Amino acid sequence: MTEYFDNKLVTQFLKHDYHDRGMMKWQGFYLSDHTSVRAKEASAADVQLHRTHLAKMSVEQISNVINEAIVKKVVTVDLAQRNQDGQIPAPITGRITGWIANQLIVNQKAIYIEEIYAIKRIK
Repeated sequence: MTEYFDNKLVTQFLKHDYHDRGMMKWQGFYLSDHTSVRAKEASAADVQLHRTHLAKMSVEQISNVINEAIVKKVVTVDLAQRNQDGQIPAPITGRITGWIANQLIVNQKAIYIEEIYAIKRIK
């Protein structure tokens, strides 16, 4: 089988019939892992944007939950804080491992009692 290569035909095709769109043809393509990372980032940003506080609790209610939770219970602490963008930080979840003066230790993080917006016992 003999293949015939006509250089004139190729040159005519490239000069007159074929228009390469260059990078434009690649702009619509994304790698699947890139799209999944972007979707996860958008989901995390959406959760952050729409996070709300638990129901506001009194100091007495907060103290009661802390006292119950000290006996090896897991709690979720909702802080009365917002970041620079006005968004509520993620709650801190874990076991209460200590109490120092006016600070509660949850997941090795010291939390001032007056900064607790709400606290919820998990287990």
